[in-house]
Amino acid sequence: MQPMKAIKPFIITAGIVGTLILAGCATLQLERFHEHAKRGDDRWIAAQVIDCNPGSDVCNQLHLIKGAACLRVARSSHASVEAYRCAADELTAGLAQQRSWSDPSVHRRLKEDLCESLQGLYARQRDDAAETTLARLVEAAEALYQLAPESIPAVYYLAHARLRQLQRKLPGLAVFDRLPVCNRLKRTLMSVLTTMETAESTPSADYQRLVAHYERLAFELGAAVAAADCR
Repeated sequence: MQPMKAIKPFIITAGIVGTLILAGCATLQLERFHEHAKRGDDRWIAAQVIDCNPGSDVCNQLHLIKGAACLRVARSSHASVEAYRCAADELTAGLAQQRSWSDPSVHRRLKEDLCESLQGLYARQRDDAAETTLARLVEAAEALYQLAPESIPAVYYLAHARLRQLQRKLPGLAVFDRLPVCNRLKRTLMSVLTTMETAESTPSADYQRLVAHYERLAFELGAAVAAADCR
């Protein structure tokens, strides 16, 4: 029995040492991330593997910095499904682990980036993978809307996610499903058009950035209303 008593403190001590080593490595990796971020080396950051203690400030920052870098890579002319997946997964991890925010605008921007990442990923997927990503997009868009109700990005991403959900129901739409689908489509279209009307009278940077997306979304919603034969 005596040897086991001696082993127990050793195991505990080894665990503590391992945790400290992991924390030190994460801090060093964060410093390197900042150095490469200053140089605009997004591809280097996107290629790194993160190994850290979930929930720590350093770990959160690593995930968020990598997620933002992956999104910038995805926005390039050589955008790929892997880049959008990286952005979506890393931003999801960082946002989930962050307990508080000293700057609410940063929190909102990162949630917008998550919606953009999931939107880009969904557009490049098919079948079950697309279905899973769409569910994540709806959840992220609803969370953004709760954080910033009626904001131009929140209205856009939530309306876009709802449209994609409803579009899946249009082929072979049953008679008894038409009324609820049409009501949802028309409410979503009205929300988009109202936001556009208000934004055009009081221009903002958010609207200028998303105006083409809004115009495309309004067209797609109108087409969906027609396809569903809404009265």
